[in-house]
Amino acid sequence: MSVKKHVIDFETIVYLFLTLFIPLFVTKGFTHEPSTGKHLFYVIGFTIIFLSVLIRKKEISVEFGDVHLAFFGIGIAALLSLIVVSMDNPQYLRYSLEIALYVVFLSFTAVYISNKWNTIEKLEIVMIFFVIGAAVVAFDALLNFYLGVDIFLGKVGEPFARASARSTIGNPNFVSDYMGMTIPMIFYFLISRKPLGFLLKRHFGQLVFKITLLIFLIPMVSSVFVSQTRTVITAIFVGNLLFLVLYFFLKKRKKKETLEDSESRKLGRVSLVFFVLALIIIAVLSYLYLTPSPLSGDGRINITARLEYAITSSGSWNERFSAWYNSIFQWLESENKLRIPFGSGIGTFQLYHLLYSPDVLQHSPYFMPVWNNFKRTHNDYVQGLGEMGLIGFLFIVLLVGLLVFRYLKNLLKIDNRRDLLLYGSLGAGIFSLAVHSFFEFPLHMQPNLMLAIFLGSVVVGKYFNPDLKNKKISRLPFAVVIMVLAGVLIFLKTSAFIGEGFFRIGQTNQQYYLAYYNQAQSLNIKALEQAKNEINSYAGNYAYLKDVTSYMSAKGSEIRSKYPGASQIDLLELAEKDRQSEVRKLLDEIDNRINQYNFYLARSGEYYEKAIENFKFSNRVYPVFGKPLWYIAGLGTKTQRLETAKDNPELMKSILTGKDEYSSDIIPEFKGNPKIIPVHRTTIRTLPFRDFFEKNISVFDNPEYVSGLQLYFITQIQMILDAADYYESSVILFSERQTPRILGRLYTSINSELTKYYSFISSRETMMTSAFGESGEFRQLLIDLVYESADRAIYWFDLAISLLPGTWNRYPDWEDIYIEYMNSIPSVLDSNEERKLKILEVAEKHVWACENMGPEAPVETLQFAIQWGKSNLSNGELIDFEQSLKKIYEEVVSLNTDLLEKSPNIPQDTAERIRTLISLYEAL
Repeated sequence: MSVKKHVIDFETIVYLFLTLFIPLFVTKGFTHEPSTGKHLFYVIGFTIIFLSVLIRKKEISVEFGDVHLAFFGIGIAALLSLIVVSMDNPQYLRYSLEIALYVVFLSFTAVYISNKWNTIEKLEIVMIFFVIGAAVVAFDALLNFYLGVDIFLGKVGEPFARASARSTIGNPNFVSDYMGMTIPMIFYFLISRKPLGFLLKRHFGQLVFKITLLIFLIPMVSSVFVSQTRTVITAIFVGNLLFLVLYFFLKKRKKKETLEDSESRKLGRVSLVFFVLALIIIAVLSYLYLTPSPLSGDGRINITARLEYAITSSGSWNERFSAWYNSIFQWLESENKLRIPFGSGIGTFQLYHLLYSPDVLQHSPYFMPVWNNFKRTHNDYVQGLGEMGLIGFLFIVLLVGLLVFRYLKNLLKIDNRRDLLLYGSLGAGIFSLAVHSFFEFPLHMQPNLMLAIFLGSVVVGKYFNPDLKNKKISRLPFAVVIMVLAGVLIFLKTSAFIGEGFFRIGQTNQQYYLAYYNQAQSLNIKALEQAKNEINSYAGNYAYLKDVTSYMSAKGSEIRSKYPGASQIDLLELAEKDRQSEVRKLLDEIDNRINQYNFYLARSGEYYEKAIENFKFSNRVYPVFGKPLWYIAGLGTKTQRLETAKDNPELMKSILTGKDEYSSDIIPEFKGNPKIIPVHRTTIRTLPFRDFFEKNISVFDNPEYVSGLQLYFITQIQMILDAADYYESSVILFSERQTPRILGRLYTSINSELTKYYSFISSRETMMTSAFGESGEFRQLLIDLVYESADRAIYWFDLAISLLPGTWNRYPDWEDIYIEYMNSIPSVLDSNEERKLKILEVAEKHVWACENMGPEAPVETLQFAIQWGKSNLSNGELIDFEQSLKKIYEEVVSLNTDLLEKSPNIPQDTAERIRTLISLYEAL
């Protein structure tokens, strides 16, 4: 009993709870990024642990080594990187601050773990809890994969879809990574002669324990296979093989476990049997998953093919390399030389990755087909360099180098087999993580991060390292530092968790809004109302219902068949009853559908308002998230928003003067460097009519002016500007490839509609003079906005094709952006000379993209350019224009001609496009 008390105290219970709770915690309908809430509970859990330490001890004695100092160095580098964020994008600083403080907090937890778990009994009890949690995660992943069902979330996806094997960790890759760190622990418990001996003293207990571990091993190994993570599968195989080979090679020189000889031999034989059984289980599962079988979906899981693709396909590697280059270009940004020592700022890759794609593609155009919407570098070492600069990278290299040095040094110094086995299992887990971190980002997932810190901290901790430095710390300074740090982090992490949660609720409400709205639109209310009017007036398709004579003319034979033997008079009476019954039936059916329409429309309106309300709450709680702003922007262009001010002069007044509730969360101004974050201008809020209508506010009190000047139309223009302002606000905090394209569309639409409105308003000179006193100022505002919207449309379309010129193999809709842009040019630019130059510029960019995408055939843009030239240019101008087109398209036509000649099995539609391109080119 005394041993148990010594091993399991209050702090250990809290940590054991974390080992189970954090991997498994997920909230249905509230979880967005799975690790956000897990980060919060890790901080809360360790805050409780640190408070316990402070209460128990007046003076705190800490042992630490060089690896711990290197970890603290990474935390300092993360804090220093905030200098750059505060210069480039201060509005993003809170997010980077949250991550930087968390890294510092993690370094404190690492020191605690190194000091706390300093006996084999303590280590074993923690390890078995990690294994139990991993087994539940693995079982849940298999349910996800085979049934599309999650223990905690219910229906999550389609069976046999790789992405479904996400479990509660957040991604199949990281589920398998978690297994990679825990499977070696199972080997430790199976091979060790009497693990958890202070609890399981009898042979029967050991037997049950090891059988249970074998059962755990089945779903854990299976989840690795269904995740199909090539790096992890390789790392697990190599890491565990090294671990086992080293153990069996080195154990001959080590002391045996201190047991009685007969007991030792008996337990040794049992352990050997279980080890062999584990290898058999792995071999059988490997065979079943690597060959067509029910477990592999009869070949739907094809790990061999994925491994072959990784080895033979340049695309698989280039996808990662493009992200690595992206991090490097962010680090080398010439706008801020402080990025070299301090990095771009911790947590900034997810915001900057799209912005630096042009640099990557100019350097290596062959990356164009492999661009992916990565929010992480997929290499934690390179991301560390990009985000924390040379200082951070130095400490990362130092930490890894010192950890490896310390590990190898201790591996040779260990003098007994049990410790060697334990140390080897820890090393195998670290090896798997370290390899995976070179191609993914497992340390960004809280369960994997928590386990990694445990493994690393134990390896360099007191149990294996008696030569650590000792430092006594007074309770008060430690309490102040740790409690302030924990308090700030709990606030930031709670804000993040709640903000993301309400964002997720907002997304759900938006989905319901769209579902109800689409259902309403499918009923076609105009057709229903027209049909009702026709029935009531006996017109159109329902003229036959006007009287019994018309009814008999249309349905006489049917009625006679229905009532055989009836006299002519009876037949007329029966026909009249049927006519009236049919009228009532038709009207009832239409009324029911109209009622359905009204119900669906009302429900869609309710969910629309709820969605905006939740997105706004999310943004206010967590103002660095950015995504809610983007979604509010999208909702701002919907009918529910655009029609709200109809017949509502008070709301028109509010919207045009910028005082309505919808627009209240727009970021008024960007305070950072516009050469880093590509906003069109630092002042984001766009209220071109505010001052004018504030001076002429009385115009809204006169229905004649409101209607005659169509102020509802100009209000809708402001509504679209509000939505555009939300999109521009989101650029400061959130990277989304569609944003520039959407803004290009919105401003093109504003430009086109304002041009029409200007023509309309010019014919209302007398009314404008009566309403405003004089019309010049209002007309000038319209002219200014026409030119401003054109300028913005060009800016955002240019940015869209600059940031992402290709990759339509992954996003098929993206190639259409070039023809979409060209279609907007005639309306947003004034002169033919400007239009001609811009069309040639867009054509050149499209051709460059097509040359590096396959090649592809840029048919639509060439066709548009030719037709526009013939319709708008004089003979001399047309000849020059067509010669320019010929030079631009020459190389891509040549590449496509070669492709057509050398690829006999080319798809028919592709061949037809190439022939069309060649035909258009030859016509030049």
